[in-house]
Amino acid sequence: MFRCHLLAALAILGACASTAPAPRANGYQPPTVVSRAVTFAPPSMAPDAEIELLARTKTPPALLRVAWLHLQQQRPQNALDAVSEVLFVTTKPSTHEESFARYLRAEAFAAAGTPERGAYDRDRARQLAIDPELRKLLGAKTAAPAVASTATPSTLEIAVQPRSAWGAATADKGNVVPMQPIDRVTIHHSAMYFRDTRPSTCAAQIQRIQREHMSQRGYGDVGYHFLIDPSGRVWQGRELRFQGAHAGGESNVGNVGICLLGNFMRPSRGQARGQEPTRAQIQSTRQLVAELMRVHRFGPDAIYCHHNFKSTECPGELMTPIVSQMVRDFRRNGAGRPATAASEQ
Repeated sequence: MFRCHLLAALAILGACASTAPAPRANGYQPPTVVSRAVTFAPPSMAPDAEIELLARTKTPPALLRVAWLHLQQQRPQNALDAVSEVLFVTTKPSTHEESFARYLRAEAFAAAGTPERGAYDRDRARQLAIDPELRKLLGAKTAAPAVASTATPSTLEIAVQPRSAWGAATADKGNVVPMQPIDRVTIHHSAMYFRDTRPSTCAAQIQRIQREHMSQRGYGDVGYHFLIDPSGRVWQGRELRFQGAHAGGESNVGNVGICLLGNFMRPSRGQARGQEPTRAQIQSTRQLVAELMRVHRFGPDAIYCHHNFKSTECPGELMTPIVSQMVRDFRRNGAGRPATAASEQ
C-alpha cells in the first residue's frame, strides 16, 4: 500500500514539474515529400500543436506544411516567413519544392491583402509546376515545349570581349546541349589567385580554365558563359546558345554561369593568398546580371551562388556577402522583374 501511495505522489510531482509540456508526437511523422495531398492535408491535431512539432524539422516539406497551416489560421506573415526559409535560407530547393513555395507565397500575399506582390511568384509557380494537382490550383495550361535560347552577348548593353579576344579553342559541338530558356544566373570564382589586369594575361588565364575544363573534366567547352577579370572586363565564355557546365547536372538548365577571376576565400594557415574581388569586378558583375535580368525577364530571387547547388565554398566567403547584397539591392529597386510583378517585395 505504501508503495502505491509513493508512486502516486511521484506521479503528481512529475506532473507539477512541467506546467506547459510540449505537445506529444503520438506517432506523428513530419512530411518527407511535397505534394498537394501531403502538404495541404487537413491537420491531424490542433494546427498550432502540429506547427510546434514541425518547427523541429527544418526541411522544405516541413516548412511548406508550416506555411500552409499558418495560412489556414489566417496568419499570412507567418506563412511568408516559413516560405522564405525554403526559398532563401535553407539549401536550394528543388524545382518541385520551389513551385509549391511560390504558390504558397502568392497565396500569403493575397491573404495579406496585397495580391499584386505575389504576381511574380504565381507566374513562377506556373512555370515550374509539374505536380498535376498544383497545376490545377494554378490554372496552368500544358507547358509548351522548351525553345533553345538564341541570346548572344550582342543582346546585352554592356561591352563583352568575344571568344576570339582570348583565343578560345573550338568547342566540341557534339559534347554540348542547347540552352533552355534562361531564367537564372549563378556566380562563381575561379579559385586561383589572380590580380593581373593586362588583357594578354587575362586571356591566358581564361585559356587555362578552358583547357582544364575540356581535357580534365571532359566538358565540351569552358563551363562558364562569362568571365570577369580584376579590371572589370567581361569576357565571353561558352556561347549562350549552349547550356553551361558550372552548377552541376540539372542545375545547369537555363542557368547562366558567371566566373570572376580570383580566389575569394579568406587567407588561412593553409592558404596564404586569398583576395577580395576588386571594385571593378563587382561593378561589372552587377551590370552584367542586371542586363541578363532585363533581357530574360527574371527577378533577383533567381540569382545564386555556386554553393546554393553543390557542397562547395564557391564563390568564396569574401564574395558571397557581396552577392547577397546585390540581390537585396535588386529586390529593393525592382530590377529585372516583369512590370506586373515589380512590387513583389
